[in-house]
Amino acid sequence: MGRQFLGQQTAAATARRAVRQLPGHRSAWQVELNPVNRAVLADRFPHAQQFEDVRQCGAHNLSPVDVLTAGFPCQDISVAGCRESNRDSRGLRGERSGLFWEVIRILKEIQPRWVVLENVVNLLAVNDSCDFETVIRALADCGYVGFWRVLNAQYFGVPQQRRRVFLVAGYRRMPPFEFLADAAPVDAIPPASRSISWPRAADAWAANTLLANKAGSQITMGCTTFVAHPHGWDQMAERQRASEDDGFCLGLDAANLAEAFAAGNAVVTQVAEWVGRGLIDAI
Repeated sequence: MGRQFLGQQTAAATARRAVRQLPGHRSAWQVELNPVNRAVLADRFPHAQQFEDVRQCGAHNLSPVDVLTAGFPCQDISVAGCRESNRDSRGLRGERSGLFWEVIRILKEIQPRWVVLENVVNLLAVNDSCDFETVIRALADCGYVGFWRVLNAQYFGVPQQRRRVFLVAGYRRMPPFEFLADAAPVDAIPPASRSISWPRAADAWAANTLLANKAGSQITMGCTTFVAHPHGWDQMAERQRASEDDGFCLGLDAANLAEAFAAGNAVVTQVAEWVGRGLIDAI
């Protein structure tokens, strides 16, 4: 299984667990621009080839694979990215999200049996939905047909709201009909981990973080959750005193921030595993 990561769409821990849960499958190669994230991938996947620039990859240096997965950059597509740019939505015309066309080029060159694409939900709406139509047409022009669906991490036993579009397509064949086009509502999918109680209590949602609404690792969307801990004032006072007297960091240092950004760009493990299992029979 060739796992393709573009830009900063690193999902090292995600891929590691997901592949481990799918016996007989392995990651053949990965593409990651960020050197720190690439080092993590190399540690997690010692047998996989590592590449830095997707624009330099193709049939000349990529081995054949059954499945290619790609989470192309979302900065020119996401609602937050469009706000920060203060321009009309650039979408697939943007320099970063436009790397989608590198995925299409690689598909034409190596022709894997299956392709799995992932991106933010705004891909469905950006540029009056013309960009999503472009994605589907581009895949069809390469011979790939399939299904798309919005999956939310909270319905897979993960305490966070993370809605993402997943598109699964086969080369000249449809994925199993029961896959992304099944008739059951998404909340009918049982949590991947039976050890996690469901539904989760309100204070189990890690929503009120320092990075909430400020970074790619944000967890809350549209609301903020405050979690109250009884008799916690003394701890807050001690933490403030330690900061003033000893220079103790109240927030996140550079390493914490980099890790949080990487986590925000990752795909949720349980979702990746569910998608992978949906292709097992077809493969």
